[in-house]
Amino acid sequence: MSSLPKRKKTNPFKNNGYKATDAEDSDEFPTPPDHTVVYNLLEVEKPFKKAKYKNSKRIKPTRQHIAAEKAKEWPNDFPTFWSIAQAPSLKPNKKYCDITGLHAFYKDPKTNLRYHNAEIYQAIQQLPPSAEQTYLSLRNANVVLR
Repeated sequence: MSSLPKRKKTNPFKNNGYKATDAEDSDEFPTPPDHTVVYNLLEVEKPFKKAKYKNSKRIKPTRQHIAAEKAKEWPNDFPTFWSIAQAPSLKPNKKYCDITGLHAFYKDPKTNLRYHNAEIYQAIQQLPPSAEQTYLSLRNANVVLR
């Protein structure tokens, strides 16, 4: 085995501008180069941008759009940036479970509580009447007896 030639130690950082010294040629692991250089990307040339290009269009702020629309006379039912009134939705209201907040597929006829599945229905059956009224009051569906 002693007849084989010894391998020459190679520096793994040689291609990265790292200069090996005599102390680093020893059996110790070489220290990596310092990569904490900060570059200003605004000063770097960008080959995909033309330096002489000027944008001819000026972007108007929303405030100017609103002022221009208010200056014109619009019909009362015409939608604009500054009018938020809209017609009522034609879709039915979404109904949510009073206990979990999930989509409610069912409604208990006795308590009028909405529920998601059979497991929640069993929990509703065990509730005291005061708790049922509390859940109904959260969605303004409680019955107040005088």
